[in-house]
Amino acid sequence: MFTSSSESSSRTIEVIHRPSSRPVSQPEQQVVTDCFAKNSNVLKAGYEAPFGYNGNVQTMLSSLKRDWRAFPSHPDQTYHLEFADGGNTQIEVSVGDDAPEDLFINIGVHGMAGDLDAPYLHEILAPLVRDGSARGVVFNLRGCGDSTATSPALHHGGSTSDLGAVITWVTMKWPKSKFHVIGTSPGGIISTKTIGQWGDSCPVSAVALVSPVYDFTASCKAMETQFVSRAVFNPAVGAHYAKLVKKNKDAFDLEHWTHTRPAPFPPSPLLPPFPASQEFQGTRTDSLTSASTPGSSLPPTPSADSTSFCMSSAPPSHPGPVPEHTAEIKAALAKSLRKITSGRRILPQTLTKFSRGFVASTAHYLSGDEFMAGTSAFNDLPNIQVPCLAVNRADDPLMPAVHLPRSQAMEAPFFVMAVPKKGGHLGTFTMRRWKKQHGNKRYHTALVEEWFKTNATLEQLRPRPRILHAQQGFVYPEGHPQMAFRETTAMYLKLKYTRPMYPKPRSA
Repeated sequence: MFTSSSESSSRTIEVIHRPSSRPVSQPEQQVVTDCFAKNSNVLKAGYEAPFGYNGNVQTMLSSLKRDWRAFPSHPDQTYHLEFADGGNTQIEVSVGDDAPEDLFINIGVHGMAGDLDAPYLHEILAPLVRDGSARGVVFNLRGCGDSTATSPALHHGGSTSDLGAVITWVTMKWPKSKFHVIGTSPGGIISTKTIGQWGDSCPVSAVALVSPVYDFTASCKAMETQFVSRAVFNPAVGAHYAKLVKKNKDAFDLEHWTHTRPAPFPPSPLLPPFPASQEFQGTRTDSLTSASTPGSSLPPTPSADSTSFCMSSAPPSHPGPVPEHTAEIKAALAKSLRKITSGRRILPQTLTKFSRGFVASTAHYLSGDEFMAGTSAFNDLPNIQVPCLAVNRADDPLMPAVHLPRSQAMEAPFFVMAVPKKGGHLGTFTMRRWKKQHGNKRYHTALVEEWFKTNATLEQLRPRPRILHAQQGFVYPEGHPQMAFRETTAMYLKLKYTRPMYPKPRSA
């Protein structure tokens, strides 16, 4: 379906959406999605870029650091999760537990070279959480911001388990709230794949994707062939990630990781296993500590009869959802790590080389091309069973319009893709006359705000996952053990992953 602005063809918004011709499981969602695609005021208004603001200019402006936060950071509303492989994230929440228990929640997922403070993400969240009207939740992807890397894994398009864990944590902490997810850039792809994995049982009420990079192979090709991308974006983002890896290089030492990683799934004679069918009741369990509950925020403590710290000289076996590193993967990871951290390099790797080499090996891929194909999301769109809006721009230098998954988008009955002709990557800066009519916000921010207001009319609460218990205080949603997590503290993570924590091997 194609709609256009009535005033000027240059302001036309291409709207890609096909209502299902067959009965759907959620007819109310179909009605809301169809209504938005046909009657959205923001879509009808169209988008006109300011003079001189082409795709490259808007992309560069959107990446500039600015002091913009939708809500201030507060220690009492900061939480930490540890994942099944030892990775971790920091979560910040806008409103404390004294707010209404059914308050709407908006979860933000930042993009590449960002963190939970990303200004482009907070610009989108600002009108959604203004004056405490809803709860904002932001978190760091692996290794970003203040979340020190504690496992040999870096975030990428296929890193769905971390967002899945955060979603599960939100459903446990506020079980009566409906919530939305906003994914930006690669965070949009992580959101797409995560929501697709949940299928009909997805607990998210609605999703908004801003500049999602559906096809990493096509994106890499564009970054290597277009002049500005090749000269500016590719090396600049590559340098950012090289700095990130150098800062956290100990985390990618597999010998160190084998002694610090948790073991939530294998049976242990030292720890009685939780009943496999024990179901979560309420918002807390004894095994899930909470920084918001006085006296219950202490992290697991190592003791003689506990394997929480895995401090034995012989690391335990780890079957389960965390994949093991083969000899080939270990060699590839070590080689890629040396290339990045070597002091002999004059220039850092470009983002495309970094992704095909280092990130691919952390994701257990030997081939960079297979990694790009395996972590792309264009084939995940038909699996989305909740209302989902995607905003892409035709002049996006990182996701060219010719590679947008239009056919896959029309296979998903609850999916709407809006494509302005201009706006760059995470851009769509607006003119003065637009701001007078719609407020001081970017075009995609106004569109996302209208999208969520439309979906707020859906009264039903999406299904909540059944929570199962693993060992060492870990919990996970039924059917998704890769999303296992436990709540902990920053001090616990700092002490546990300090390098001298494990016994040194004896010399022969």
